[in-house]
Amino acid sequence: MDADSSFMTNKRQKLNEGDQKGINEGGGTELCDLPQELLPAIISNLPLKQAVRTSVLSKLWKDKWTEISKVELEEEEHEKRLEFKEFVEKLLAVCNTSCFIKFSLTCEVCEDAPQVNRWLSQSIKNRIQDLKLDFDRIGKELLVLPEHMFSSKSLIHFHLTMPQVINLPPSIYFPNLKTLTLRYVIFPDTTPTQKLFSSCSSLEHLALVDCNWSKVRAVNIACSSLESVSIREWRDDDEAAKPDDENEPDVQNDAPCRITITGSSNLKTFSYDGDLINDYFLNSSAAITDGTVEVHTTTNDDLDAGHFVFKLLKALSNVEKLSITDFAVQALCGTPNLIPDFPLFNNLIELRVVSVAPLNFACPPLLTLLRNSPNLQLLDFIMGVSLRMSDAIKVDPLPTCFSTHLKTIRISGFTGNEKEMVAIRFLLQSPALKSLCVYSSQYDFNTYAGLWRLDMLYKRILWYPKASEDCDIELA
Repeated sequence: MDADSSFMTNKRQKLNEGDQKGINEGGGTELCDLPQELLPAIISNLPLKQAVRTSVLSKLWKDKWTEISKVELEEEEHEKRLEFKEFVEKLLAVCNTSCFIKFSLTCEVCEDAPQVNRWLSQSIKNRIQDLKLDFDRIGKELLVLPEHMFSSKSLIHFHLTMPQVINLPPSIYFPNLKTLTLRYVIFPDTTPTQKLFSSCSSLEHLALVDCNWSKVRAVNIACSSLESVSIREWRDDDEAAKPDDENEPDVQNDAPCRITITGSSNLKTFSYDGDLINDYFLNSSAAITDGTVEVHTTTNDDLDAGHFVFKLLKALSNVEKLSITDFAVQALCGTPNLIPDFPLFNNLIELRVVSVAPLNFACPPLLTLLRNSPNLQLLDFIMGVSLRMSDAIKVDPLPTCFSTHLKTIRISGFTGNEKEMVAIRFLLQSPALKSLCVYSSQYDFNTYAGLWRLDMLYKRILWYPKASEDCDIELA
């Protein structure tokens, strides 16, 4: 052994001897020296199976795990469904459920609704602050949420995925609920649904994902503390997540549900992503700074897509960031009489246009939106932009923001067709432009020949005249 190795070995031995001496002299490093009141909190932050294993550490730790405050149960973490059900049964039998502050349950229900209902009754006590329930494949017998849960003063965060009619008791009171997420829930008739939303006096964040409003005529969601609202309603979604036939509403209303959202100066974010299944109205929306109007193809004859989009855009005229779909833009083409009344977006800095194919840059509603956004700095075309040479006269002159404020243009999904190249050539005539980023479609350039073609297109773009000599061009 050389001198350096001998020195390091002796050093490690001394360190180990020092550590052992500290332990023997009561250095506070043994498990039994920890304050007893801290043990449940420490165990609660461990994964559930590891928390159970702490019972073997010492006599003092033996039963401490039964007082854990955070429990997360997921069927996917177990190889077999029977194993999962047995684990939950044993856990709830020995745990002090009155200690639960955070409880999460994710599983398929199938024909086990009575058992799952019992789990809910055992687990949801009056100290619960964070409750997350994700259910799928509900059979003929429905789930029933504990009635006392709907009068919880402690509940702060509530997430529910449940493809069935939600049972709502006569009395509902959520004085401290701040976050509410409902997925695939079927609302009962108008009165109890209105009670549900009226009971959330402290609500800050609301998310409604593919919920079924067909039994509800109208509802008003009004809360002075509301900060964000996110709505998604897709007509065609994952079949596994849709309600079973036996849980579908029996009667469909003749008209879409009218959902009015009344915010205040706290409401900063509003997002709609859907197929125009229901009608939404925004009141007191002047404070919203981040807006999304992602409307998709619809077959709903009860709603006029153009008026729907126009109504939301008018309510969101003070936003700083806006995301809009190609269908929303095209829907406005069907209502040319509304174009002269298009709102001004004086605060708009970032505009994101989401499409399934390159969007026509000469589309009148798009040009009107750009011309009514004098301070726009970032323009992002998701899935590209195109322009026919014959339509070039329609975009000349370019909107004012292209000369004064528009510094960055991003184009993704680039395939290199001629109409896309024409659009890029015109966009480079923006005097204020500092950066043009073009991201190619991976499916069109994933071969050697494709990469060669992409390189040729890049060289061609570099030869295009630029109104701003400082503009950097990136093609990836």
